[in-house]
Amino acid sequence: MFYVLLSSGAMARLLAGVVGLWLSLVLCGGALAAPARQATAKVVVTFTDKTLRVSPTTPSSGSTTFVIRNLGKNVHRLVVSGPGVKGVRAPKLAAGGTGTLTVRLLPGAYVLSDPVGLGQYNVMFLDVISATSVHAKGNGSVEAKDPELPPMCGQYFTP
Repeated sequence: MFYVLLSSGAMARLLAGVVGLWLSLVLCGGALAAPARQATAKVVVTFTDKTLRVSPTTPSSGSTTFVIRNLGKNVHRLVVSGPGVKGVRAPKLAAGGTGTLTVRLLPGAYVLSDPVGLGQYNVMFLDVISATSVHAKGNGSVEAKDPELPPMCGQYFTP
């Protein structure tokens, strides 16, 4: 049998080291076990007096913030319609104004319009794809599949 005699100071340092190691493992394990939060997608909508531009046109599903810019001289308003969203409206934007609108989007086709400045038939389509998530176990590498876009041909929309 092997016994080590430690002074009280050495024993306190050893105990502090063991407790510190244990706490770091517990905290690190808790951080690894915490679910990842899905980031909010950002879509930029730019109005002029003749056009409506959207970038990107294929965001992932989930919480989406529309950043709206009015580069025209007339008042404009963004209206979003699609699966689970019926006519959600942003506030009216004066010339040179900016604003935001946050909406939870489901996979599918959405219509963005400006009935105030451009009329209800000058629209842009937004194809929302399913948010992809990657889960892996072990040391192997995993590649996410390419998302499939929802079909738009043959679908009708009445604003």
